[in-house]
Amino acid sequence: MSKTTTSAATAAHPVPFLYRLILNTLEPFFAAAGAIMVFRDPGSYLSTMTRHSIAYPAHQGDAAAFVYTQLGGGWLYFAFVEAVVLRTYPNDTRLWRYLFMGMLLSDAAYAHGCAQALGGWAVWADLTLWTAEDWTVFWTTAPPLLARICFVLGVGVDFSSKKSVDKKRN
Repeated sequence: MSKTTTSAATAAHPVPFLYRLILNTLEPFFAAAGAIMVFRDPGSYLSTMTRHSIAYPAHQGDAAAFVYTQLGGGWLYFAFVEAVVLRTYPNDTRLWRYLFMGMLLSDAAYAHGCAQALGGWAVWADLTLWTAEDWTVFWTTAPPLLARICFVLGVGVDFSSKKSVDKKRN
């Protein structure tokens, strides 16, 4: 294959830059930071998610620590998939789509958990009650969530198998 053919093939990346920026760079960083937070200071995480309405029970902290370890493990999985797996297969849009479908299941549970932490969707949706921490959680969660939804729906992405396979070969 000639050098110009290879250059032309790699110039037209099947995954648009904005998706790669949000899902290969920003979110893995946020996910890893969230994992570190729940591993090192679960009380701070609990306080952030509940607007300081629930204190981490110091006397029972060790008994509940496993839940935060599991949560952190889930975030490490997101960070690994987005920073390593999807970079290893940058042209396989079908793989990206399938992984994002699974991640959206986790996103749905996470979003519902955020609302539960505050007392339900009505309380969560009242923006006049939002703290700086609520806005931080929102702005570190919403863009990757929206990017995954748009990607799965095919906004700006071509899922044709021929293009995906041809790109992998180049």
